[in-house]
Amino acid sequence: MKTEIMWQKEEKIKNDSIISFSINYYEQNKDLKKLANAYHYKSGILYLQGKKKEAIYLEKKAELVAKTLHHDILNLKIYNNLSYFNLAANNKKEAEKYLKKMLEISNKINNNIWKSAALTGLIDIHLDQNNIDSACYYINQATPLTKYLVSSIRISFLGNMGRFLEKINPKKAISFYNEALHIEEEPKIYGFMANIYYKAGDVDKAMTLWNKSLNSPDISFQIEILQQQHQYLNEHDREHEAHQVAKRIIALKDSMAIIEQRDSIKEIQNMLEQEYVVQEAREERHMLIAICCGLIVTICIGIAIYTVRRRHYRKEISHHKNEALSNQEILRSLQQSSEQSAKDLKHLHKEMEMLRTEQSQLLAKGKQRYDEIMQGGNTALWHKQDFMAFMEYYRMTEPTFVEQQEKEYNTLSPKLQFFETLSHMGYSNKDIAQILCVGEDSLRSYKARVKKQKR
Repeated sequence: MKTEIMWQKEEKIKNDSIISFSINYYEQNKDLKKLANAYHYKSGILYLQGKKKEAIYLEKKAELVAKTLHHDILNLKIYNNLSYFNLAANNKKEAEKYLKKMLEISNKINNNIWKSAALTGLIDIHLDQNNIDSACYYINQATPLTKYLVSSIRISFLGNMGRFLEKINPKKAISFYNEALHIEEEPKIYGFMANIYYKAGDVDKAMTLWNKSLNSPDISFQIEILQQQHQYLNEHDREHEAHQVAKRIIALKDSMAIIEQRDSIKEIQNMLEQEYVVQEAREERHMLIAICCGLIVTICIGIAIYTVRRRHYRKEISHHKNEALSNQEILRSLQQSSEQSAKDLKHLHKEMEMLRTEQSQLLAKGKQRYDEIMQGGNTALWHKQDFMAFMEYYRMTEPTFVEQQEKEYNTLSPKLQFFETLSHMGYSNKDIAQILCVGEDSLRSYKARVKKQKR
């Protein structure tokens, strides 16, 4: 009850210990209704914490448990979350399925609040797919229910009405957009308005609104806006600006691909729909022993591989640096001596160029990883070379910090150096946890390991 009240008051829930305790109790006592409800709320908490796969897993468990209960309000809450999760993951077909289930139940119990929410979501999906007839059908059903819309859904509805009227009545569409912005400054609304002004020839106004719309957290929407800007800049021979926008589009697409791969929820949903809570066939003790043994073996293998590769990589970098310094000295000596042949000089120049190229590639890779972090990315797919490349690039921007770090600690791993650097860059614990793809509690372990290496 405490978790549910905090959720409804939109208070920040820092940990899920209370609801987890409840889940354990309900699982032991076979209280299915309360168990499904607890799964639902814990799923919402995990989703807000960025643990999307765990969230969808629990919400699907809630759905499967609630199926046998025929409790309409509980099912509405669960379907609402599942539709939202799938919309955010761009699984529109799956989201539409759950929105239709919401609409069916809300029609059955005549609940206008839930009905209006389901209709607004369906309008949004069909407008995205350019299914104008279907969108019009749902708009006609939703219009009489606008007084039941909560503010967040009202903004979506007004935005959809504007999108529907863009070609038919642009002025009316803009009035709907302005009404939505009066409730809250939703970045996507600025993007929709920009399209109207652009088509009307007011390019300066459109560019201003497009820039405002780039504050949207929806990466696919940001890409769409940048592509429109890129097209305009190319048409007006503003090549330099168009090139900069193109670079942003590429970076965002790479970031979106990483996020989609990391947060893909289709497999989890398919798995749970095909199997309904598989019963454990083996004793819990054997399962725990197997898991522990697997983890121990995996960790040992990982540590061994990491250690060998890290030593090799550091040795390679050190070797390159030493060669560069040595060649610089030889080159300086050759330039001062008139007796040395031009052939030797040319050979040394070539070697220097090769070393500079290798160092440049390392720094380029480091800059790429640095930009990923600055643009809200994370290290889910990073390898050790990525962490080391990041630190080499950061050494260029903050040499004093990196050198001081190397003096203060014995042998910090690249990942721990990266962890310390994130703190130096001003990130909060929550941000650092999201970047490292770990829970905030895990940061204590990182800090302890760093402290242990201090001279």
